[in-house]
Amino acid sequence: MNNDSSIHALQEVNLQCLTHIRDEIQSLFSRYGSDSFPETQTLKCLFWYLSSRNQAVSFLISHGYLWDSEIILRSFYEVAAKILFISFSEDNEKAVLIDEFWNGLGSINDRKRARKAAYAEQIFEAGSMSAEVFSALQDDRTFDLQAEGSKTQRKRIEQKWSFSEIIEQLDQKVSHGKPLEGIKSMLHMYGIASHLIHADQAAMDLMHDRATREHGEREILEAAHVARIMSDQVNITWFCADALRQNFKGEFIDNVKLRELLKEFAKLSDPFHANFSESQRDFYALRQAKANQDPIK
Repeated sequence: MNNDSSIHALQEVNLQCLTHIRDEIQSLFSRYGSDSFPETQTLKCLFWYLSSRNQAVSFLISHGYLWDSEIILRSFYEVAAKILFISFSEDNEKAVLIDEFWNGLGSINDRKRARKAAYAEQIFEAGSMSAEVFSALQDDRTFDLQAEGSKTQRKRIEQKWSFSEIIEQLDQKVSHGKPLEGIKSMLHMYGIASHLIHADQAAMDLMHDRATREHGEREILEAAHVARIMSDQVNITWFCADALRQNFKGEFIDNVKLRELLKEFAKLSDPFHANFSESQRDFYALRQAKANQDPIK
């Protein structure tokens, strides 16, 4: 398999998929969404953010910055989870969720930002522009610094809207009459991206592992890495679009074309994963043999 030409072909179909999904999302909002509903406005904001992260990821992988794209993907996973959380919630729950997102969490974040701004303000000369900026962030006439509820209640809202908790709640939801099986798999890649953001020991191990692999094996690994990132882009963006469709109880404009594009993308991306799996077969066979000889107690 010629990786360069195959990756280029995959990028082309990736772009076609994301473009078609984007058009379907816009069509759903124009046909079913009313801007007078806070729910619609909130989902529009979240989808705009999702699209922007997608563009950043595509730019980074096209220039070979795979680890940096993983860092942006963490934000992509976060906003996707919020879209799914709101879209799959019951109709009588949506108003509460929207209020928590903008007002409950908003006020909590305003308070945290004001406290940190006070520390930053101290290092600048009084009356300087920088000091004024940080002072403004502490102005309760502009920001809601009086969060309602007790500290325990605020912690509860923060926990409810954390990525891991949203995934736990989505794991109990149903789509097309079936459980959202596999949704917890997002926790793994989110965790990897978190290591990269925090520059911890696991991140350093990832860097070292990639850098010290034999050249041919590294090429196979990097091609599979690109394919996996693009797969996340396409599949999660489609999943969010379908959740929006179900939220509106609507239909896609051209579902047949969408399915065809998704099948073509899978057809082009699967060989990259298969090629990498084959390259690792001996390593994992040896690992399993050693595990059989010395089982974990």
